[in-house]
Amino acid sequence: MSAPNDALDVLDVFFITPSGETLPSVRFRVLPFVEAGRVQGLKVDWRRAPKAIHKRLLFLLTLPRAQVMVIQQKLFAPFELALIRRRCQRLVYDIDDALWALHPAEVGLPGSAEKSAKIARRFAETCARVDLVIAGNSYLAERASAHQQNIFVLPTLIDTSKYTPAPPDAAAVPPFRVGWMGTSGNLWFLPEVLRELAPHQERLEIRVVADKPYEGELEELVRFERWSPTLEPDQLRGFQCGLMPLTDDEYTRGKCGFKILQYMATGVVPIASAVGFNREIIHHGVDGFLVRQPGDWAKYTLRLANDPDLLERMAWAARQSAEERFSLVAQTPKLWTALGVG
Repeated sequence: MSAPNDALDVLDVFFITPSGETLPSVRFRVLPFVEAGRVQGLKVDWRRAPKAIHKRLLFLLTLPRAQVMVIQQKLFAPFELALIRRRCQRLVYDIDDALWALHPAEVGLPGSAEKSAKIARRFAETCARVDLVIAGNSYLAERASAHQQNIFVLPTLIDTSKYTPAPPDAAAVPPFRVGWMGTSGNLWFLPEVLRELAPHQERLEIRVVADKPYEGELEELVRFERWSPTLEPDQLRGFQCGLMPLTDDEYTRGKCGFKILQYMATGVVPIASAVGFNREIIHHGVDGFLVRQPGDWAKYTLRLANDPDLLERMAWAARQSAEERFSLVAQTPKLWTALGVG
């Protein structure tokens, strides 16, 4: 796409992303809005920022003009932000992770202190230099508010017309199907759950859907399925309950719980660590369970496995919560209003 020269060609909204369309934050915080905006008659587009600095400079110098430019997650240097601002009337930063914090698996590694300081500085600079920060949850909003007064909280939304429950007559024969879906970088969180479920392995089928196989502790308990964007809804429907284990730290408190929303929309009862935004999504004992100690993983999994009526009630409630509180169709107009293009 070449940079528009005519004022009539100025886009309404342009998203700059850190990666391609398989990155979850791009798939669910950018692409649905590009599609919805175009349907509404807005001129909306997106482009991935190259990683190599020489390619990124050319990218920034040839950006299209837009009323609103939304940077999704990417931590640009100050001079890069200045180049982006030249191409838009309003600059916005969208975050759905604790970008100032290291992944727990990185903490303590060589060079981690320097990296931590750099990303924290970049996060503060970016928030301060934009006109609006869109935060995926209240914890992210609070951290961003130290550097920016204009904050809009928008959870990661789910297309409830695409993510739907399995048919009522779908086979529910033993073993009970417990599932986890995510990127391979987060397989790191699974060992605690597997240790708790291991004594009950004869009653359970533990499915892991990811871009790479789980190769950690107790990997023999896991049935691996390679993640596919086209098969994803059906892969989720293969679960009866869905797991979201997390440690409790700065990084995980910034998580926006989208894995939980995928489970809920497909009628899969979530069992998740009582950390951060998870506690705001799940109504404990109604549409999911919150885990506060390791033994809870097996406790709540077996409770659902032993009580089909409870499983059915909670699955229905989970679906209702996704539709009423996190539906893409219902919440998208709020984004356009926040961006000033609605």
